[in-house]
Amino acid sequence: MRVARSVQFVRPGLALLAMSGMSACATLPRNGPTGGRITKDATKRNDIGFQIVDIAPGNIAALSTMDTTAGALATLTADGAIDTLGAGDVLSIEIYEVGASLFGGHANIAAGGASASGDPPPSASGETVGDGGIVVDRNGEITVPYIGTISVGGLTTVQVQRLIVAGLRGKSQSPQVIVTLRRNVSNTVVVMGAVANPRRVPLTLARERLLDVIADTGGISRAAQTGSSTATGTGPQDEIVRFTRRGRTVEQPLDTILSGSPDDLVLLGGDRIELIRQPRTFTVFGAIDRISQIPFESRTLTLAEALARAGGPNDGRADPSSVFVFRLPAGAASLKPKQPGAAPPTVRPIVYRIDMLRAQNYFLAQQFVMRDKDVVYIANASANQPLKLVQALGQLFSPVIAVQNATR
Repeated sequence: MRVARSVQFVRPGLALLAMSGMSACATLPRNGPTGGRITKDATKRNDIGFQIVDIAPGNIAALSTMDTTAGALATLTADGAIDTLGAGDVLSIEIYEVGASLFGGHANIAAGGASASGDPPPSASGETVGDGGIVVDRNGEITVPYIGTISVGGLTTVQVQRLIVAGLRGKSQSPQVIVTLRRNVSNTVVVMGAVANPRRVPLTLARERLLDVIADTGGISRAAQTGSSTATGTGPQDEIVRFTRRGRTVEQPLDTILSGSPDDLVLLGGDRIELIRQPRTFTVFGAIDRISQIPFESRTLTLAEALARAGGPNDGRADPSSVFVFRLPAGAASLKPKQPGAAPPTVRPIVYRIDMLRAQNYFLAQQFVMRDKDVVYIANASANQPLKLVQALGQLFSPVIAVQNATR
């Protein structure tokens, strides 16, 4: 009779425990939704209008291409001289005279008498006007003794020589003038940002290009601050070139600029070049060992490579048939709940889904190209919930069992 009564009491208890366990499965902690829950949300609770697209052989060609901004810098191509003078330039002016020196020169430039070879007579002398150089003022003008003010802005040094010679005619006997640029200010470019030696670089008649001055300033700095990303990166694929010319600014990844290409711009005075370190990254959530933000560290990165860098799905918790890539395309509508009766947005957030239990999909994963700021989510397996319940019950009753064993 006692055994029968015990059985009668145990059965209702087991039933109650089973019912409690079934309800508890839905309330156990988890680090993300299951694949079924994501699919359900896309159809019933989709306030921002995202859609699920399965990665398949029919659409992998479109998903294996990557966006590129190559050619953006080429839109700034322009002609211009880099040997003309401007405000702030410092000139050195040497005037050579024959006979009585207008400038009181004291240094003979030649010894001996005149000859058929054209050597200057003993009375020829030279003088440098302004020991520290002559600065072109804000109006593009300089002042030369016995001549007065000369407008040199936009002229070359050869043209300035001719103007000075013309101004000295009738005042000096056979004047000869040499004008050299002592300090180049107007025909310079500024290179700053993530370079080893940011500075102002003077341009020469060799016609430097964009990549030339980046190399001249020491190339990429390894110690420069990262942009808005918390990930690190040191290669050219992590650098953005921000180029400003005549009020227009264009950005382009450094590793897309080929030497001598239209993007490798021939520089003009006043150009400003800034290298910005901005590593492209993707973020991994779900049934993995560690949630993390991971840099690409290469120009292209496939989904297969991304999963490998993240450590892959956790064998004990993941559902390999439900691997998702959350992507917010450029131009997607603001993530606000859509208004009742409003037309659906033309560009919507997309969730790409792939079943990694199918062998053919490993080939597709090798072709699917990741984009900056993609979110990879590996869904939790639904079968994990009963296991979690058993583990929770084991943790609950293990102290009681331990006490019973100790008192025996």
